[in-house]
Amino acid sequence: MEINGVPLHPLVVHAVVVFVPLAALGALAMVVPRWRWLARWPTLLLALGATAATYVATVTGAHLEHERGLEQLALVRTHVEWGRRLMIAMWIFAGVVISAFWVLPHVTRLSGGRDRSSPVAALAVPVQVFRVPTAIAVLALVVLTGDAGARAVWK
Repeated sequence: MEINGVPLHPLVVHAVVVFVPLAALGALAMVVPRWRWLARWPTLLLALGATAATYVATVTGAHLEHERGLEQLALVRTHVEWGRRLMIAMWIFAGVVISAFWVLPHVTRLSGGRDRSSPVAALAVPVQVFRVPTAIAVLALVVLTGDAGARAVWK
């Protein structure tokens, strides 16, 4: 998979490097109740876009690995393993963000500044508890995956 002779994987990776941290920061911003109404939609869209970009990066990376015969290189294997961990973490993170979008109460300016109540109040606490660690995990994993990829390319 190439665009004008450039493998698609390094092009898609740039979307992952931008969207994953932005989605994680949005999820962290949703911790503050006053910011939640403002951060809900951007965080949801960024999390879904980051998850899709991570999936495409994983697929194009596997294609590039097999096409160039890089399966035996230790640095490439390390990058692939970190990429797989990031993909799993992104699916979990996206699930948590979708749940937070739906479950958490938020102040809406359309109803006079009152909190919109949670449709499933029992899920509000678990979503609050899991959102911060998953955001931190995807931030750490995107750094570790990118570092392993850079080492594979430049060493």
